[in-house]
Amino acid sequence: MAYIRLLASGNFRADVRMKGILKNKTFPTEQLALAWAEKIEFSIKTIPVMDNTQLLALSEDDIETMGGETMFKQLGVDLGAIKNAARLEAINALSKKELLQLTPQDIERMGGAELFVQAGKRIRYKTFRDVCGEYLLKWNKKDYRNQLARVNYWCEVFGDRFMTDIDVFDIREYIDDMLDNGIRGTTINRKKAVLSSIFKFAQSRGYIDTNIIRDVIVENDTKQRDRVLNAEERQRLLKACRESHWERLYLLVLMVMTTGARKGELLKLRWSDIDFKNSSTYLADTKNGEAKELHFPLAVITELKNFQEIGNGLIFAGGNPKEPMDFRKAWSKALKTAEISEVDVLNPDGSVKQEKFTFHCLRHGFCSALSDSGKEINQIAKLAGHKSIQTTMRYIHQSREKNQQIVNELAQAFSL
Repeated sequence: MAYIRLLASGNFRADVRMKGILKNKTFPTEQLALAWAEKIEFSIKTIPVMDNTQLLALSEDDIETMGGETMFKQLGVDLGAIKNAARLEAINALSKKELLQLTPQDIERMGGAELFVQAGKRIRYKTFRDVCGEYLLKWNKKDYRNQLARVNYWCEVFGDRFMTDIDVFDIREYIDDMLDNGIRGTTINRKKAVLSSIFKFAQSRGYIDTNIIRDVIVENDTKQRDRVLNAEERQRLLKACRESHWERLYLLVLMVMTTGARKGELLKLRWSDIDFKNSSTYLADTKNGEAKELHFPLAVITELKNFQEIGNGLIFAGGNPKEPMDFRKAWSKALKTAEISEVDVLNPDGSVKQEKFTFHCLRHGFCSALSDSGKEINQIAKLAGHKSIQTTMRYIHQSREKNQQIVNELAQAFSL
């Protein structure tokens, strides 16, 4: 029933109370108020008896005129559910060919991508670039900047292609081109791992059925390197680092040699991280995701004090004090001065006479030295920050002298 009343402002307010529905609205004239009230009363009577065909034929303006979707729901009519049911029926009627020909605009008009996923239908509406954008938004691990660069690499390759258009032959062809251009299998596998992660994400979102990257195999040409410095080489390298144009190279190399810490862990260190009293530091952010404590020998603490600063600055800052030092040139020059090759030294027949020495090899030297001194494998793994004993085993390269000592001790035990 409708009730029209004059307000103090001179406007007219229409109140409708009917079948548990209460609606009201203010108008400048009584005639407009009465006309609106009659429409609402008519809608309240009509909506419950309309069939789905009639409801689906209503435009957005029709629905608003009849009181809006809220009033429909109050009267027990869920327009959204009815529309979705009709849309699902239309989606299910589409052939596979018709589904793959849908444009993003078609998909939105038919109810949106989620409705297609609900119907179990694969659609071609996400480009590789779209998926990469979503993937990066969900990235909650460390090293975002480098991961962005890795993802962008593949965006340059597959950018605006639909995910469902990319098949195993596309991937294989591109990887074969990389191999033909001399790119090593290890490098390709690192890039492939990022691509596989993107496809795995797309699969989890229902954009593709399978992660095709898993079917592409690239032989890993990684060779276990066992280049460890002998005592003479080690002293030559330390001397060259002391004489480096970058005055903190000696400190950095000394810290790796004596703690086995990763380069990235040390370059992130700030002066406020150093506990000079206990000769240690606490690393909250490590490669394996677990925090660890580093303990420094007196030689490192002494060298740290030579550069000690007050505040929160990086210990190994570069030209930009907020960024770590890029010390590659200083390192390369120190190796050359120490007569330690940073490329493989070959025999006349092309075989490797002596492997190249890299900065990471310092960690191998740390683990090997601990092993030679009789430390247990689990102790070495903990100090090196390895989750797996198998990883530590790859880092340990016992010297010939140590191996000879072991067999001599065995022979002595046999009374030979």
